[in-house]
Amino acid sequence: MKRTSHELILESNWSGHVHASTILEIKPNTILAAWFQGTREKHDDVEIQGAIRQGNAWSKPFRLAKVAPLPHWNPVLRLDAKKTIHLYFKVGGVIDDWVTHVQESHDGARSWTQPRELVKNDRTGGRGPVKNKCITLADGTVLAPASREKGQWTAFVDRSTDDGATWTAAPQMPGTGVIQPTLWEVEPGHVAALLRSNLGAIYRSDSFDAGQNWTPIQPTSLPNNNSGIDLVKTSQGPLILVGNQANNNWGPRNTLLTWLSQDNGESWSPDITLAHDERLKQPDGRSTEFSYPAVIQLHDGSIAVSYTVNRQNIAFDIIEL
Repeated sequence: MKRTSHELILESNWSGHVHASTILEIKPNTILAAWFQGTREKHDDVEIQGAIRQGNAWSKPFRLAKVAPLPHWNPVLRLDAKKTIHLYFKVGGVIDDWVTHVQESHDGARSWTQPRELVKNDRTGGRGPVKNKCITLADGTVLAPASREKGQWTAFVDRSTDDGATWTAAPQMPGTGVIQPTLWEVEPGHVAALLRSNLGAIYRSDSFDAGQNWTPIQPTSLPNNNSGIDLVKTSQGPLILVGNQANNNWGPRNTLLTWLSQDNGESWSPDITLAHDERLKQPDGRSTEFSYPAVIQLHDGSIAVSYTVNRQNIAFDIIEL
């Protein structure tokens, strides 16, 4: 693979805090990005911001959502079968008890419906996608990779058989210490998940009934430093995974790279280093950080990746297979 473009979405003079981006190709050559932004993570002024890339130029960032004087978190974008854009995001002062909201756009992100709770009155610790994109299975079922952080970390999927109108939470993946799954369909009905963990490695679970039940989590050979990951199954066949290099809990996030699998996730090889800085601290004392990737495939077959840069900007890269 080869990186052909590297861009920063925000202007260089932004001095606040940005994190947890998500990207979606609305139509050919038009990409919507979203992230959370404010004074600092967990502050009440944090809201969901976004920008649109047309051709090779990004718009100025604009507010996408702010529903209460509480921190907002982890937006996730989805395009449904009718080309409606769904924006999912978390709201809450405490991650354990955050509530998922959703809003829609029917006109290419120019206007949005009023945000509402994804599952009304649900207080189980978050429903729907927690960080990574939903996938649509061969039978039309939509799976949202979900997790909870109430006490022990656990992961599950939310399932929708009506293109996101209603959701049913599947039983959790057996095991603890994992959150923020990223999903792909190995073959019709067989779904696999890779998971962020506090156990020193990326973990895996499989479902053989379209996401209804899952095998116990098992470690893979892939490192994880308790930071977010994401992957995409390409139309050409290979899987592309993006994540950090370290394998110790809360380890450094100063290297971000891609791994490639040619055998549906059975084995992986490192491929491209997207970002690297030997320094663990910036001159202002903040940690060096390239993290929380989102990865999608574009209509022309190329791969787009967004990720956090030192909590001060969002990078956007294009990779050719």
